[in-house]
Amino acid sequence: MSETLEAAKKFLAQCTDEERIILLDYLKERLPRHPLEQEWGVDAEIILSAISRSSDLTKRGVRGIIAEAVFERNVLGKLATWEAVNFADDRPYDFLIRSTTLEPKQVRIQVKLQRMRQQQPMLASQANRHYPSEMYVVEVQKTRGGVDLQTNEETRPYRFDEFDVLAVNMHPSTRDWDRFLYTVGNWLIPRSPNARLIEIFQPVPRIANESWTDNLGTCLEWLASGMQRRILDIDPKLLERRSRKPKRRRRKKQ
Repeated sequence: MSETLEAAKKFLAQCTDEERIILLDYLKERLPRHPLEQEWGVDAEIILSAISRSSDLTKRGVRGIIAEAVFERNVLGKLATWEAVNFADDRPYDFLIRSTTLEPKQVRIQVKLQRMRQQQPMLASQANRHYPSEMYVVEVQKTRGGVDLQTNEETRPYRFDEFDVLAVNMHPSTRDWDRFLYTVGNWLIPRSPNARLIEIFQPVPRIANESWTDNLGTCLEWLASGMQRRILDIDPKLLERRSRKPKRRRRKKQ
């Protein structure tokens, strides 16, 4: 088998690009298709072409899903003594993992992609001028908005009791989908004046520090320890939003 494979590699090295494309099409006809290709009845290349011509908002959503897929495959798949718990309903976290050896028994993980602005990694100071300019930022809020009819509160911001760990994919600044930074959910900056909610824009360092780690296992240890801290010491008053004045309508000239 290895001799055949080596011979095939040498043969491909001698082929032109046009010949390789023909061989690739030949192999595609004989290999099993991805489940999504089967479900939608279309080839992967067409799906990628459709994403390529879509809006920035659509691409942002796809990139977020890619971050979740990479986390599931390359991080959770290698996490010892923990197992993923599958669920089908809509929850305020992306992954639920369970351990038989460590406390807490279950951990809820929210995965977010580092925020971009105009196709570049967004700096924390661009989200809030009081944030450190050397840090990046992640947007921590739900995709869909709304208002709770009982409390009259916005439902798009996360509450502090909705997930335990925040995982931020750092691909926009590192160009590496396997680069994540993790922190404990309760360490995030609260929203002002409602401290039960999580501030939408959270500063993220360029590399791991005392509040962010690049190792999920370390973050789980932080969580289990019950240690309390904030990812950034900042006066809540600096986070208060100014109410926007309604624009005055200009009177039409008679």
